[in-house]
Amino acid sequence: MQPDWDERYRQGDTPWDKGRASPALIAWLEDNQGRMTGCVLVPGCGTGHDVRAIASAEPTSFPVGIDISKTAIEQCRHNKVQENERYQEENLFSLPKTFLTTCDWLWEHTCFCAIDPKERPAYVSAVAASLKPEGFLLGIFYLNPQRNDTRAASGPPHGTTIQELESLFLTDGVFSFMETIMPRDCYPEREGREQLLLLRRTKKLV
Repeated sequence: MQPDWDERYRQGDTPWDKGRASPALIAWLEDNQGRMTGCVLVPGCGTGHDVRAIASAEPTSFPVGIDISKTAIEQCRHNKVQENERYQEENLFSLPKTFLTTCDWLWEHTCFCAIDPKERPAYVSAVAASLKPEGFLLGIFYLNPQRNDTRAASGPPHGTTIQELESLFLTDGVFSFMETIMPRDCYPEREGREQLLLLRRTKKLV
């Protein structure tokens, strides 16, 4: 059974929220200045740390954070600091038409690991549908989120493997792998537990 995410935000029970943007994202933006431009979709944006980091690092980007939690989106809007950051209460699996094939980039951080693993093929279809042909998916994926945790192995968060990611994203030629990167920065105690991937949407439509 999936958690009631809005209830978690209302109660402040959000251990995944570290109070700052993903260190892997910050490092990538520093190393790739001027690359993440245009519309950037951030699904499962939570309280918006990553959205604000992208908006600040890339003034020509237009990052939009979406989350199914109304409370999280309200917090995002309250804490907005950059003119080019935007937030909407949306479900990645039922995006309005205005999001389809309109995004130049998608940043994945905590959405993939939070959903039921059975929904992962639908996740791939949803992110592919949001991207323009030849758009980019940049994501930090948890290979082993349970290490040193007392949290149940059933998750969330749910771990993955490089083999599973290849199987999911390369199916039917919808994505191609551009880079597989070991993050040079991460949250404490996540060393070796994450993988940063850059994928490119092919011209083929879903």
